[in-house]
Amino acid sequence: DKVRELREAFKRLRAEMATGPGAAGRPIPPKLLEQFEEQERAKEEELEKVRLRNIHLRNQLRRLEGNLRRREELSNELHLIDFEQLKIENQTLNEKIEERNEELLKLRRKTTTTVQVLTHLKEKLQFVQ
Repeated sequence: DKVRELREAFKRLRAEMATGPGAAGRPIPPKLLEQFEEQERAKEEELEKVRLRNIHLRNQLRRLEGNLRRREELSNELHLIDFEQLKIENQTLNEKIEERNEELLKLRRKTTTTVQVLTHLKEKLQFVQ
């Protein structure tokens, strides 16, 4: 309301100045005044549209930044959960590796004893023959 009142007062003052004698001592023609006022109205409308677009874009930017912040927070939580899950999987796989190594060691021992027994039996067989 205050802005509207100030604009109206400015318009009246400008109209008074334009209808009175100008710098050259003669009034500005009414057609030229109308043309200037029309140009000013068009510029004001364009300015209002640009301001509204600016406000809209600023609100959209805030909303998108909020969404991005929420996604980053969720992503950080998910990374932590993924990390914990990977630690558990790693531990399980390490246990399996340890079990396989133990099995391998047992099989090597068994192979060694089997080879020794076979060698002994071969010797016995040769001796008996």
